[in-house]
Amino acid sequence: MTTAFSDSQRRRLAALQDSILPASGDGTMPSAAEIDFPAYLAEQAPEYRDELTAILDRFDDGFPGLPLERRVALVRAFSEADAKAFRSLVFRVYDSYYQDDRVRAAIGARPGPPFPGGHSIPAGDLSSLEAVKARGKGYRR
Repeated sequence: MTTAFSDSQRRRLAALQDSILPASGDGTMPSAAEIDFPAYLAEQAPEYRDELTAILDRFDDGFPGLPLERRVALVRAFSEADAKAFRSLVFRVYDSYYQDDRVRAAIGARPGPPFPGGHSIPAGDLSSLEAVKARGKGYRR
């Protein structure tokens, strides 16, 4: 497994993130390049690191210096050439992006976990299962 991204890979990753989710024109939404994607990978998807490295290797060192429109065209070509790899990448870019507190605040969601205090269910209280039991069996024989 790859342990760290090179400087060149980090630049290509940032350009790729920005090509997928650029900053909004009014500045309210950050670019996905502003999200610490390597930290996200380390915490939530370490198994994806090698696949991401292979994706980054599809783009050359000139990719980050290209205008956004040209980068988007190259990313679109990649998505058509390898749809499975592209979907996997986009899923992880979106996942990391929408977990960021700045992004959540910008879309009106409260930053942080959705239920930080958890749910309190009294011991032995099975009343919340009544609706499930009332539906009856829902599996096939």
